[in-house]
Amino acid sequence: MLAVGCSRTKKSVPAITVTPTGEYRVGAFVWYDLLTDDVPGVERFYGELFGWEFEGDFGDEGDFTLVSFQGAPIAGIVYAPPLESGESRARWIPSLSVANVDQAVEQLRRAGGKVYTEAHDVPDRGRLAVVGDPAGAILSFVKATGGDPPDVDGPMGSWLWTELWTHDVEASVTFYSSLVGYEYEIVDLPVIPDYGVMTKDGKPRAGVRKLPWEEVVPNWLPYVRVDDPFAVTARVEGLGGRVLIAPSDTLRAGSVALIADPSGAAVVIQQWPVDGAERNGGR
Repeated sequence: MLAVGCSRTKKSVPAITVTPTGEYRVGAFVWYDLLTDDVPGVERFYGELFGWEFEGDFGDEGDFTLVSFQGAPIAGIVYAPPLESGESRARWIPSLSVANVDQAVEQLRRAGGKVYTEAHDVPDRGRLAVVGDPAGAILSFVKATGGDPPDVDGPMGSWLWTELWTHDVEASVTFYSSLVGYEYEIVDLPVIPDYGVMTKDGKPRAGVRKLPWEEVVPNWLPYVRVDDPFAVTARVEGLGGRVLIAPSDTLRAGSVALIADPSGAAVVIQQWPVDGAERNGGR
């Protein structure tokens, strides 16, 4: 009997941008990765809700799945089994563009943050580190090979915004302002009065909200742009997810909702613009 061995060809994790830009937008969130223990379940969930597409078997272990939308890469999915305690690690981790990853990591350490993955190079992707800010919100620092993607107003089903939920707004704003040079302002947006926005070079980059629940750990939440939050949330449970905060006429005029995918990772869906209002920074 002849035994024939074969090995799977490894596919390196692709670059953040299909076409190199050579430009860096320090302070911009340029990528999003999902940790999950249910890759098939989340693929069905996001594919059905938003029309996302998936290609797996990237990375040395083949545990990275590339997420694309309308032909462009927008995110990654990484298989992450539960902790020994049984607690799920499912979450979205946004990637913040920084001028120097190693310096950003050291600054975070001095401020009391935690480093989960030390700064390292990923071929074709760039240099990155996974960290927890001083309040505990998890994110990634990245200096992308080839530059950051351009700022665009994405279509329905694409990323819209990134928002920090924290117990101490002032402390969090101080940290990120020192880290990437954010300026902070309170703006009045359609159906969102007194909204905190962190800007860089005059460009809105992230929102900040005070957590109303003491037991919830601070976290970064990505927003997906949708046309009708009511219609989207009506499909969530049938796809194995949960509606954490349902759309309501009393909450931003029914333009927003918070949902969780089948593995428990939370994401905000937002109609934008609201009632035809022009886009103006935060969400």
